[in-house]
Amino acid sequence: MNTFKAKKFVPSILAILAAICITIFIIWAFSLHGTGGLFHVNGLFRLLFQILGCFGIALAIMGTGYLLFYSRLKRSAINILAALLITCSVPGLLVPTFAYLYTSGSFSGGIGDTSPQLLISDKCGCYGIPDLALTFNSAQASYNTLVWGTAENLVTIREDKALRQHIFIMSDLEPLTNYSYRVNDGIVYNFTTPSDTSLRIAIGSDAHFGAGDNRMDLTTAMLQIIAEPNNKFDYMFMLGDLIEYGFNANQWAEAFNTVSLTSSSIPIRYALGNHDSIFAGLNNYKNFASPKEINTVSGSQLWYRIDIGSIHFLFLDIEWSAESYTAAQAAWLESQLQEIPRNDWKIVLGHGYYFSSGATQTCRDWFDNLETITPLTPLFEKYGVDLVFSGHNHHMELLQNNGVTYVICGAFGGAHDHIRTYTSPTSLWYQQAQYGFVDVNIDSHQCSLFFRDSDNLILNTITIWK
Repeated sequence: MNTFKAKKFVPSILAILAAICITIFIIWAFSLHGTGGLFHVNGLFRLLFQILGCFGIALAIMGTGYLLFYSRLKRSAINILAALLITCSVPGLLVPTFAYLYTSGSFSGGIGDTSPQLLISDKCGCYGIPDLALTFNSAQASYNTLVWGTAENLVTIREDKALRQHIFIMSDLEPLTNYSYRVNDGIVYNFTTPSDTSLRIAIGSDAHFGAGDNRMDLTTAMLQIIAEPNNKFDYMFMLGDLIEYGFNANQWAEAFNTVSLTSSSIPIRYALGNHDSIFAGLNNYKNFASPKEINTVSGSQLWYRIDIGSIHFLFLDIEWSAESYTAAQAAWLESQLQEIPRNDWKIVLGHGYYFSSGATQTCRDWFDNLETITPLTPLFEKYGVDLVFSGHNHHMELLQNNGVTYVICGAFGGAHDHIRTYTSPTSLWYQQAQYGFVDVNIDSHQCSLFFRDSDNLILNTITIWK
C-alpha cells in the first residue's frame, strides 16, 4: 500500500526534479562571463533560453498541481497527466544535463600537447621592449628546460616541478636584436626584437577554428605570409574569436598548433572575443591565451596596455557589445589615456566594433553600434586616440569619425557575413568577399595601413600622420 502511494507521485517528482535541473542550468549559464552578452545580442539563443525557462516553469506548475490535486482528479485525468509529466520530464532532465556537460567542456578533455608560442607581456624590460613569455602545453605533467638568448649570451631556465602548462619569461630584451630559443633538445627557433621607434604588425580577427565553415587553408596561408622572415613583421595581434567554442579545449589546441607557424617566431597577443568566452570558455582563454604571468602591470587578463617607446596599444574587453565594458575597465581606460603623452601613438584594440557597415542577422543590426559608440568614442576623441582596430563583423572596412580612424579586420578565416544592407556614414572603404588581414607600419610620425588579402596582395592603403 505504501509502495503504491509512493509510486503514484513519481510523475510529479520527476517533473519537479526536471524543473530544478533546468533552473540550475540557467543559473549556472548566466553566472558565466559571456552569457549575458549572448542573450542580449543573439536572438536565436535568447529564444532558446526563453523556451527552456518557460518549459521549466510549466513542469514545476504541472508537477506541483499533480501533487496538490491528485485526490480530486478522475482516474482518466490522472493517467493522462501522469503520462504527460513523464514524457516532458525526460527531456527536462536530459537536455540541461547534456547542455551542461557540453558547454562546460566536459566532453573535450584537456588541451593536450601544443607547440611553443611567444606571447607579448604588458611589462617592458629595461631597454623599453616588452617581455615575452614562451608558452606551451603538454598532455602529461613534465619538467622542461629552456635555453634562450643571443649567440653571445645564452640563458638556461629549468622548471622546478612537473607541469602541464609551461610558461618561461624572457625579460630585458634589447631592441633590434636576434634571439634564439630551444625547449629541451627540440627545434631551435629564432626571433628578432623591434626598435622602439618603428614597428610592423599584422592584425587579424575571427579565424573561428573548429567552426566547420571556416577557411583554415586561407588562415594558414596568411600565417605563413606573416611568418616569412623577408616580410619582417615584428608582432601579430589576433582580435578575438580565434575559435568557435571557447569551452572546447580541442579547438584551442587546433588553433595554437596552427598559429604557432607564426607565433613560434613572431610574438603574438590575443584579445578576447565572444566565441572565445562563450559559456565556460573564459577560463580556457585566461589559462591558454592570456595567463596571469604576462599581465603583471594592468592586473587584468582581459584588458591591458603594451608600450613600445612612443607607441601604445590598449587592449579592451569588448566582446558581444558593451556588456563586458565594466566600470572598472572604463576607469582603467581613461586613466591610461590621460597618462599617455598627447603626441604619442594611441592605438585601441578589441573584438567588438564601434562604427561599421553591415546587415541585420539573428534579430540584430550588425552595424554602427550605439552601445559601444556612446560610452567609448567620446574618450577616444577627447584623448586623441589615433587608431581603433576591431573584428566581430566578418569583413574588412576603413572608417573615420571626428579624427579617429577605425578599422574592421574580421576576415582571418571565419565564414563571410552577408553583404551589407547598411553603409555607415563614416565608411571610406569596404570589402566583404575577401579574406585578409591588416599590415600596420609605424615609423616615427607616420603610420601606413595596408589591407592585404590571403595572397598578400594589397587591397587598399591609407597613411596617417601624427
